[in-house]
Amino acid sequence: MDNSQKVATALGMFLAIVMLCYGSAYLSYVYGQHNGYETGYEAAQNLSHSQRQEAEKDAGYQAGYQAGYESGLREGSSGYSIGNPTYQEMMEFLAQDTTNSKGYLEDEYVCTDFSVQVNNNAEAHGIRCAVVDIFYPEGYGHAIVAFETMDRGLTFIEPQFDEEVSLVVGKSYSQINDYTPPPKDDTIRRFLVAW
Repeated sequence: MDNSQKVATALGMFLAIVMLCYGSAYLSYVYGQHNGYETGYEAAQNLSHSQRQEAEKDAGYQAGYQAGYESGLREGSSGYSIGNPTYQEMMEFLAQDTTNSKGYLEDEYVCTDFSVQVNNNAEAHGIRCAVVDIFYPEGYGHAIVAFETMDRGLTFIEPQFDEEVSLVVGKSYSQINDYTPPPKDDTIRRFLVAW
């Protein structure tokens, strides 16, 4: 075998190896893509209703935050300001606010709707108000509002009834606030105050 034949043989073997590696990589990619899609689809189908709701809620919060952030960058400060009320100012606001007169309608107007409406109404009146997410076992929870009153500190309000309530981690929300217990466990695992 002369030199040119050795080079041609080596080059042929090199090209065969490259083609084999490329083919193997392509097949692995196609197999992995198909397997990944199947696994992801099955995992999404296996999420419980509450897990899907939680994921959708997180996506909604993020979208709302992003929209507000971008609006603030575009429009700048509007001169709108809110402040912490006294306890009396908070009570006067709640007395004139009509959110609590609305009825609770499953899947239409629920605790989150009450909380967001009171929050929006308070801030429209220049009163700083927070939405409070309460997390219970089994992936569900409740929403109320809070005011940082200047004379009595952080005050939690049940917006469906305009009543002051207490939150104690490890205790039942209904028991500590003397409400009728719900069908599921309402032991407070944690809560998040979002201003």
